[in-house]
Amino acid sequence: MTEVLLVGLGGAIGAVLRYLTGLAALKLFSGSSVYTGTLFANVIGCFLAGVLLSFFSLSVNAPESIVLFLTVGILGSYTTFSTFALENGKLLSGPVSKLLLYLFWQIAGAFGALVTGYELTRLMLGAA
Repeated sequence: MTEVLLVGLGGAIGAVLRYLTGLAALKLFSGSSVYTGTLFANVIGCFLAGVLLSFFSLSVNAPESIVLFLTVGILGSYTTFSTFALENGKLLSGPVSKLLLYLFWQIAGAFGALVTGYELTRLMLGAA
């Protein structure tokens, strides 16, 4: 139960940090046509995921609750892309084919689900 609460607390922190990142990006790049807040959150989150992956695998034997708080909680809420990058980083130590297959299905599956959800909703609302 403690781990669930720590993940929830980390999630709240990550969500606030994500919101603040978006506000900062809007101020820095007003008038930009790209999603700079999302881009910043993804890049920063992935950088931090790499730091944590290295830190926990090379030098620190942290309790699982702390790892969950930082990775699933804070980074998972800040950006799900960091989780995606972290999982791919772990797959680097195995066969390249497994990594490439995972990358393909994550990207194709996510985009396919987005398009399917979009089109089904349009169809259900009679907007097709």
